[in-house]
Amino acid sequence: MRQLTAEELKNCQLELLLHVDKICRNEGIAYSLCAGSLIGTIRHRGYIPWDDDIDIMLERTEYEKLLTVLRANEDEYKLLHYTTQKSLFPFAKLYNPKTVLKSLTGNNQPGIGVGLDIFPMDVLPSKQEEREAFQKEARKKAILLESDGFPAYAAAPNLLIFFAKIIVRFPQFVKAHGKWKEIASDLDTFVQKYATLEEKKMGFVASYYGTREVFPREIFQEYEDCPFEHLTARKIKNHDAYLSALYGDYMQLPPKDKQVNHGYYKWYWKEK
Repeated sequence: MRQLTAEELKNCQLELLLHVDKICRNEGIAYSLCAGSLIGTIRHRGYIPWDDDIDIMLERTEYEKLLTVLRANEDEYKLLHYTTQKSLFPFAKLYNPKTVLKSLTGNNQPGIGVGLDIFPMDVLPSKQEEREAFQKEARKKAILLESDGFPAYAAAPNLLIFFAKIIVRFPQFVKAHGKWKEIASDLDTFVQKYATLEEKKMGFVASYYGTREVFPREIFQEYEDCPFEHLTARKIKNHDAYLSALYGDYMQLPPKDKQVNHGYYKWYWKEK
């Protein structure tokens, strides 16, 4: 198999973004770039120079609409979600099945190709103590889900962390092994616990950012076009409320030692 060049990797990701953008515009589905991709469009009009992935987010009802369309149209791209195939992620991915990931320490979902991460934004309780307990429990459930696969549950950027996780998370593996669908379904139900309530906060409940992942619900009501490389994508209008909560001064470049990517991932074209 031939390894993708950095340019080919980004082209694959941009094609996935274009595919989703077209669906969302045609179906009237509201989505936004998020995380580093949202910083990228604001600060660089595309990728952060050292970044190598694309993330989008959707309010829960819009997320479910998008998944419904993607499930029905898997000819060119495949949907990684517990309702379509084994998935150890607490969110969805759309990926290119002509590519495949190879990594000694970072292969936490064997067999998938270059993808686009799709995050659901769910309602959070307004009371801080209740909200943080909710977020921490969701993260625990997400870790349990990730622990179903061996040695995938120990995915890490280097061998030291990989072997440490092999040991520390082994009890979780024993508890979770073979139960991925049950755990994923339970997690998906759990994070929607406050969906019918008129709370004023929202976020990706099982977030790697932990309790920082809390935003005013109102910012998911207005969207606008934005540049991303040669494409026109979509973002929330009030990006400042989102990015400030996660990153503080997001217009300031991080120190050189923090400008890292997923270099431990190696992407290959599948042999025909």
